[in-house]
Amino acid sequence: MIQPPAEKTVIELAPPIVALLARLRRGIRAYAWTEGIALFVAVLAGSFWLSLAMDWCFEPPAPLRVAVLAVVALALAWVSYRFVLRRIFVRLADRSLALVLERRFSQFQDSLVTAVELSQTPAGTAAFDPEMLVHTQQEALAGAAELPLGRVFDLKLLARRGLLALVLLAAVIGFGLAESTALGIWARRSLMLSDEMWPRKTRLVAVGFDSEGRTKIARGADLELVVQADAAPGRAVPEIVEIRYVQGSSRGRETMGRSGNAPVESGAYQNYIHDFKAVLTPLEFYVRGGDDRLGPLYVDVVDSPTVGQMVLHCVYPAYMKREPRDLPVAGAMSVPRGTQVSVRAETNKDVVQVQVDDLSEEQAPIAHKIDLTAGGSAGGRQFEYVIPSLDRDTTLRFTLLDVDGIRSRDPVRLALAAMDDEAPQVRVQLAGIGTAITPHARLPMTGEILDDYGVAKAWFESHVDDGAPDEQPFEAKIEGQDRVPVEEAIEVERFKLEPKHKFHVVVQASDTCELAGGPNVGISQRYLLDVVTPEQLRSMLEARELLLRRRFETIVQELTESRDALVRIDMTAGKEGEAAGKKPTTEPAPDSSPAVPPAADSPAADRHLTLRRVQAERALQNSQRSLDETLGLATAFDAIREELVNNRVDTEELKLRLKDGIADPLRRICREMFPELERRLQTLQANLADPQAGAAARDAAREQADAILVQMNQILDKMLELETFNEVLDLLRGIIDSQDQINRETKQKQKEKLKQLLDEDEDGVK
Repeated sequence: MIQPPAEKTVIELAPPIVALLARLRRGIRAYAWTEGIALFVAVLAGSFWLSLAMDWCFEPPAPLRVAVLAVVALALAWVSYRFVLRRIFVRLADRSLALVLERRFSQFQDSLVTAVELSQTPAGTAAFDPEMLVHTQQEALAGAAELPLGRVFDLKLLARRGLLALVLLAAVIGFGLAESTALGIWARRSLMLSDEMWPRKTRLVAVGFDSEGRTKIARGADLELVVQADAAPGRAVPEIVEIRYVQGSSRGRETMGRSGNAPVESGAYQNYIHDFKAVLTPLEFYVRGGDDRLGPLYVDVVDSPTVGQMVLHCVYPAYMKREPRDLPVAGAMSVPRGTQVSVRAETNKDVVQVQVDDLSEEQAPIAHKIDLTAGGSAGGRQFEYVIPSLDRDTTLRFTLLDVDGIRSRDPVRLALAAMDDEAPQVRVQLAGIGTAITPHARLPMTGEILDDYGVAKAWFESHVDDGAPDEQPFEAKIEGQDRVPVEEAIEVERFKLEPKHKFHVVVQASDTCELAGGPNVGISQRYLLDVVTPEQLRSMLEARELLLRRRFETIVQELTESRDALVRIDMTAGKEGEAAGKKPTTEPAPDSSPAVPPAADSPAADRHLTLRRVQAERALQNSQRSLDETLGLATAFDAIREELVNNRVDTEELKLRLKDGIADPLRRICREMFPELERRLQTLQANLADPQAGAAARDAAREQADAILVQMNQILDKMLELETFNEVLDLLRGIIDSQDQINRETKQKQKEKLKQLLDEDEDGVK
């Protein structure tokens, strides 16, 4: 039969023990509250003093003050949690409290812990005697009598922390009562984040920095830092102002130089100056002087504004008939005078203003300012400056001001050269006329007239001796062409010239220029011509013909000598005497062995070859010279024929003799026969080392030279015939002149005889 379990009962602790544990629990909680509040007050008061000191010394910006408030709030929250909340709300078990008392007081001998543990165990569930529990509690009660619970707590630590809190709090209250103004400034700055500054005896101001303590300079420029100290009455002017700066990875400390001594009066400032040379990287620094401190101050390094690309948009004067075009700027630019020039530039960064200085003025430069912020724009990278009409050489200087407030370190210069519209180039000359003309001559002009922008008109300007000039326009129609070919002539018969007159003639042309000053006029070579009789002109031309014939005889003689030199070229490797031009002989000298030609590679053979090369080269040069001189003679005879025609003293027979008998045959020789001779001489040069081929080439060249000489001698005979014809003409002219003289003398005799008869009749009547 199963027995029912015994009823479980709980043995309660004695009330004194329960009261003891309750007192300990209340003491622990009171200790935690007291310590937490003391630490909270200490941290709060300490944070006040720290923020006050930091704010007074450094006057940090609002964001940093917000950060300080955040750190203080976090610190107070941590103290509240760590020393108050975490302790107050923790569960304090009786066993834990008993252990604290057991460890602190030795008289319990584990009786208190045992009693607490057994009291929490139901009777019948453990193998212990209830009477033993009663006995254990009695021992614990004996040890708990008049127990000093204060020994459980570190009251000295609590007193120190409480005293610290009281001292710091009292100091704050005392500071607030004594320096209510300073406390108000702190509250406004630290709590309400005001920008109000702390009052100081020394007041420093950094010139050129914005409200955030920043300024900008161009990269590589020098920075002159100017710090001003207020010298008003009641202010302290420091003796020393110091800079502490950070630039890149380097740090430094410098003393600023004092500039003069400012008077002690309201509105006066004492200047302190320091130069940072060639600043390339950003700069951060602080300034200390007296009880004032500035900083951090920042120097930002930015690129200097400059012109990256510049183009000239040119609108040319209408008369030039040129389309507008863009010219990239490269150095000094040349632009036609009168052109509208628009300088279009692009900068490397946004700019707000461009100052354009015209340096061409003799006195102060004229400044023009271009505002790129017009219309509400914040700036731009393109600007345009217009010169309505470029009338003179101009030098412009562009100074840029960018959005960072930086001016160009090196202003950009632009040199514009105003190119004058050149006068037309009159490249014409008299054709077929010498230095003398007859009264009935025709003066042909040939060539061309050039102008960049078009020729408006062209004309002859002429006068006799010192008479008034006469203008005769060209017959050809001129409509503004850039190139006008000239084939014009002026008839001098209308000027009624007489022998011994001086006739002046020149060709002039004007362009289409519409600028101030009018069209430009170009002038050809001026010609001064002597007026002679037809007989005098013929005599002059006959003298020229004689000189040309003698010159031609010289050419024939030189070509004959060149032909003979070809014959003397010895293609055999004979003796040195034979190479020198002596006739070789095959007969041996008396009492000597037969002559043996030297070997091909012997020194004598080399000398022979060199000599042949010299002779062949000389023959080729003579041939080329004869060609040039012969061609010049043909041109000279054509000129004589043209002069005869243009002066109207020619005859058909004379023209045929000069052209068909002399000039054309000479040209034919130059065009057909001399080139063949040159080719054969070059063949000879190429075969000088080969006796057989060289001899054949030499003979071929000699034959061609003979053919040329035959033709030249025939032409020379024509020249002699012409000279004979001229002599006959001279004789005929002499006969005619003599006959005219006899006729004049006969008429004079007849007049004298008739006058004598009349005189005799008058005497007889009387």
